[in-house]
Amino acid sequence: MTAPSMDRRPDHGRGGSIYDLGYRGYEGRRLGRRGAISALLIHSLRTAYGLGRSARSKVVPVGLAVLAVLPSLLALGILMLISTLGAPGEAVEAISPIAYDTLFPIIATLVFLFCAAQAPELFGRDQGSGVLPLYFSRAVGRLDYAAARVLGLYLSLAVLVLVPYIVLIIGRVLVATDPVAGLGEEAPGVPVAVAVGAAVILLVGSLSAAVASLTPRRAYSTAAIIGVFLIPNIGAALLVELDTGLVGQISVLLSPADVLDGINAFLFDARPDNPTVRQAGIDGWVYILAAAAWIAGSLAVLAHRYRTIEA
Repeated sequence: MTAPSMDRRPDHGRGGSIYDLGYRGYEGRRLGRRGAISALLIHSLRTAYGLGRSARSKVVPVGLAVLAVLPSLLALGILMLISTLGAPGEAVEAISPIAYDTLFPIIATLVFLFCAAQAPELFGRDQGSGVLPLYFSRAVGRLDYAAARVLGLYLSLAVLVLVPYIVLIIGRVLVATDPVAGLGEEAPGVPVAVAVGAAVILLVGSLSAAVASLTPRRAYSTAAIIGVFLIPNIGAALLVELDTGLVGQISVLLSPADVLDGINAFLFDARPDNPTVRQAGIDGWVYILAAAAWIAGSLAVLAHRYRTIEA
């Protein structure tokens, strides 16, 4: 059955038909490897938030991004309300329902769910559809492809993780009695918030990418990503209750979620909200080394996967 949109041309008696499928020749400048990687990076970022796709594709990523910023907006609304009632700046600061060190524990589950939903889309879809050979036959190499995809995931996570901090910082400055002085007071917290955000983005993004690359089946990789954050977290909580010594501490370091909670408390110089991290009593620098190991190991798995994947 011939599609109506196809242009059927006569074959001049040779017994066949030629169909114009609508392909157009490219007459622009060839951008080479760098251009191909940039295009793939932009495509990855757009895919992560469902841009250029159906409304259904946007529901989960955009919905999670909105939920992630709601705590900061709620805190800002409460602070502005208290400020308009005439409370002094010190009282407004003391009543603030959310501090910098408590923000990540609040949005952590949303970050994990975002990766569980979108990492399989970035790393499994092309495997399942069989288009990887098309990518690898051109200027994009195997590691180029993996790097562009994981950088796209990092950037999409940056929106989810850093925007709530930005909103909270701006809000606290605006409700200060003297905004200029308030900016000076909040400035020291900015690099710390960026450092915590970077740790979250790199660890969660790298680990999710590695897991998602192992299978083209979306349901499997989504379940595996949720499991890799949830199961060690539960196991560490149980083991620390039984043994706060070496065994319990190792179990905490093998839990990516607990490692991030430890880094958050250490960098903000705050008491950990997570009872498992609090009971383990691990030095903050150990959490940073553990995070570096998780990131390096995840990226090594990702690179090995794309070096050996059949395409």
